[in-house]
Amino acid sequence: MAVKAGRKRRPAVAALSPREAHSGPVTLMGQILRGLALRQPEERERARLKMHEPGGSVDSMPVIDAAFELAVRRRFAPGADLREIASFVADVRVGFGPTIDVLAMEALIRRALGEETHIDDLDSKTVIELKCATLVAVHDVLSWSDVDTDQLLAEAEALVRAKGFSPALG
Repeated sequence: MAVKAGRKRRPAVAALSPREAHSGPVTLMGQILRGLALRQPEERERARLKMHEPGGSVDSMPVIDAAFELAVRRRFAPGADLREIASFVADVRVGFGPTIDVLAMEALIRRALGEETHIDDLDSKTVIELKCATLVAVHDVLSWSDVDTDQLLAEAEALVRAKGFSPALG
């Protein structure tokens, strides 16, 4: 994918213990996202199949939301110029294909950065696809290592648990 390098990578998660930071995601959704970002289809498929078992999809969407927001905030500073976001999204579309809804992805990114945007008319499938594509693109742009990816996903899972959700474990 021809996504332009962005701002310097921000420091990795400091609030996690060394064991948490390097153990990788423990939720099924975290493992699916890890498989996507690291291009590990076997890991992604194993977790996806378990997700379809009874109770497997419990509280999975908040993990996607948290991972997306953390990734966006690592790529863009608050108040990022709209042209920078538009350029990033255009590059994502080149890498992922014409099915990427440019305006919707821009709106989701801007909302993650704290701007009020209208996304209420987006269906949940589109939101999930755009958030996952953004996570993968940010992973690539910032050249995250496996450890960087694991730290982001562990932080997302911790945020979700802190909000009272109990995502299904892998």
